[in-house]
Amino acid sequence: MVASAKETKTSRRAKDRLHHVHARAGIRQDGLRHALGPELREIWGIAEDAEPGRVREIVLLRLNRVLERFADPLMPEIVWTAYNLGVDPVHGGAGMVGRIRTMVGRGRVAVSERTCTRRFYDFLGSVKNSLDGFQEDLTGEDFRIASRWIAENVRPEREQSPRDPVPSVMRMFLDGTVCGPADEAGAPIPARLGAHGDWLCVFTDERLLAEYRAVTGAGWARIRHRTGREVVLAAARRDAATGVLVNPRPTRGAGIHAALPLSPDSIARLAVRR
Repeated sequence: MVASAKETKTSRRAKDRLHHVHARAGIRQDGLRHALGPELREIWGIAEDAEPGRVREIVLLRLNRVLERFADPLMPEIVWTAYNLGVDPVHGGAGMVGRIRTMVGRGRVAVSERTCTRRFYDFLGSVKNSLDGFQEDLTGEDFRIASRWIAENVRPEREQSPRDPVPSVMRMFLDGTVCGPADEAGAPIPARLGAHGDWLCVFTDERLLAEYRAVTGAGWARIRHRTGREVVLAAARRDAATGVLVNPRPTRGAGIHAALPLSPDSIARLAVRR
């Protein structure tokens, strides 16, 4: 379905306002509500009379929903530093560039300032894409946790062991329709990523598939639509351990880090629970 002119304009304005969120003091900046603009507030479900604390909590939770899709273990440190969460108050007002520079200078990440900045903008691109999709309802428990993160000035920590994506994202993937390359028999075609193993690449939106093909020149002769659950079962039936990569990025070098990965172990568990 083609979006209306009003919807397109609203989405574009909302995406433009995202650049104001990491500016200055990030999510701790005075006037964060104003910085978001009415279009972004509407998409993220921020009421016109929301208190500043509640605005920060919603922004944090919306960003975290997107961050949970990234497998790169460095991304939380980079992203939350950019948004001024878990940052020394002395350096918190230095702006996004200054905060990232301080993070690299203190050895908190083992990559360059340039790499951190590039990865942050990869994340920001995913946040922009998320504005065109479904926005999950936020619960009282979500707000309780977000309030603690902000009060204690700590970034959300990931579990050290592999885990499945958040249940709501998983449900949407399993029950929804995805599309991806298929062979003559209609079976999904695996992408062989060297040391990362074999992965079935699928897309939740045909626009993302079209973008990927345009950028990479992928010469897929056949595209097949199927449910996420069918893709999981197809991966589980393969002889070699195979994962599923949802919405892989077309940018060279992004690899599996900017997509939602379902590891072979996750596939095995999901196939059993089907």
